[in-house]
Amino acid sequence: MDRKTKILKIIQANPGIHVRGVIKESSFENGVVTHYLRQLTEDGVVRTQKRSRYHRYYPVDVEEKEFPVIRNMRKPTKKEILFRIMVEGNPSFKDLTLKIDKSPSTISWNVSELVKEGVVEKCKKDGKQCYRVKDKELFKKTFKKEFTKLFDEKLEHSEDIFLAL
Repeated sequence: MDRKTKILKIIQANPGIHVRGVIKESSFENGVVTHYLRQLTEDGVVRTQKRSRYHRYYPVDVEEKEFPVIRNMRKPTKKEILFRIMVEGNPSFKDLTLKIDKSPSTISWNVSELVKEGVVEKCKKDGKQCYRVKDKELFKKTFKKEFTKLFDEKLEHSEDIFLAL
C-alpha cells in the first residue's frame, strides 16, 4: 500500500484526526504526512476543518454538521459526558459529577465547551437546570455511523448508549 492510500485509510478509520494523530498512526515523518494530506484535500478525497491550532481531517462522506459531534467524541471526558447525557436522559450538573470520575471544575469546563459548540444545550427538568443533546437525530446518525471508529470495545456502558438511541 502506498503512503497516500495508507494516510487515507487512517483518516477513514479515524474521522476528525489531526496531523499528529496521522503521524503517530502512520509512523511517517511530519513533512510526508502534511504533503499527502494536502494532496488528499486538493483531490477532494478528504475534507479539513481548522479549529484553533489544529486541522482535523474527515472523509468526504462525513457531513460538515457532523464535525462537532465527531470532534467532541474523540475527547475522552467529553465523550463520557455525552454518554451520561444520553443514558441518564437530561441529567443535572450534580448527576454528571456523581457519575463521572472527574473534578466538578473539569466537568463544568467540558460541559460549557459542549454547549458553546452547539452539541449540548441547557434545559429544565423539575425546575432544575439539566443538559441534553441539542440535535438528537444528528447525534444518533453520527453515533451509529461512526460507532466502531469512535468507541473501543472495552468502553463501559457503550451498549446502553447504543440501545438508548
